[in-house]
Amino acid sequence: MSNSPQKLIIETESGTQTWRLNFAPVNALSPDLLCEMKQALQNAEADPGISAIVLTSQLRIFSAGGDAGWMGSVLNERGPEALVNEFNQAMDVFRDVCLSLRRSPLLIVAALNGHTLAGGLELAAACDLRFAADDERLQIGVPEMNLFGVLPSGGGGTQFIARLMGPSRALQFILEANPVSAQQAFENGLVDRLCPPETLLEDTRKFARDVARKAGRIGVSAAKRSIFGGSELPLENAMCLDHAVHWDAMRRGNFRSGAADFVKRYGQS
Repeated sequence: MSNSPQKLIIETESGTQTWRLNFAPVNALSPDLLCEMKQALQNAEADPGISAIVLTSQLRIFSAGGDAGWMGSVLNERGPEALVNEFNQAMDVFRDVCLSLRRSPLLIVAALNGHTLAGGLELAAACDLRFAADDERLQIGVPEMNLFGVLPSGGGGTQFIARLMGPSRALQFILEANPVSAQQAFENGLVDRLCPPETLLEDTRKFARDVARKAGRIGVSAAKRSIFGGSELPLENAMCLDHAVHWDAMRRGNFRSGAADFVKRYGQS
């Protein structure tokens, strides 16, 4: 039996899971960790009692992206061409994980408690929402242009980041390759909420629990399908999608009991 610590620590409570990345020293997104995350997501989706996941870090850094140790071993043992090929294969797994997070019927909220760089930001950008510690020391960025002269596209980062910041800001951000503070990330749309560092995790978990209690999986999935799916369609088509998703959620979700409570409270003349 291996004595190695778990790379992904999972806790379940009140309709939610908390995932803690735990791959010291920088939560490198190794192929093993990515496969573990994909399996954990499949397991969570198979549990009807889970509606939301909070993704954070057990360490003082959220994630610095690529696994330099793995890259070094491939480079030293098999050479640069093998590294290019094997890195590309690993990025196929990373893209699959990021796309699976976005397509999941569960709400996925990243709680950024430390530096979030390179593939770490791509992973966070693939989540539905990002809450960050309001700490001026925290750095958020994609340094790939400075490090390798290439864009950060391992997990589809250019697409997720452009959808958060807008194309022009995203292009400048990616080309300059300079990290920004949590406050700047919030102002530019990369981060959705700033929280005191000491309460970040509990604030994020409370948000997830409240959503799980009010909306459940059907409500969460409907909101994601309508907003994310509709944002890429012409307006009329998006409104048709919205109508279909809304009707399906009313039919399968908590609308009947909610409507009864609403009428009981406010419908009596």
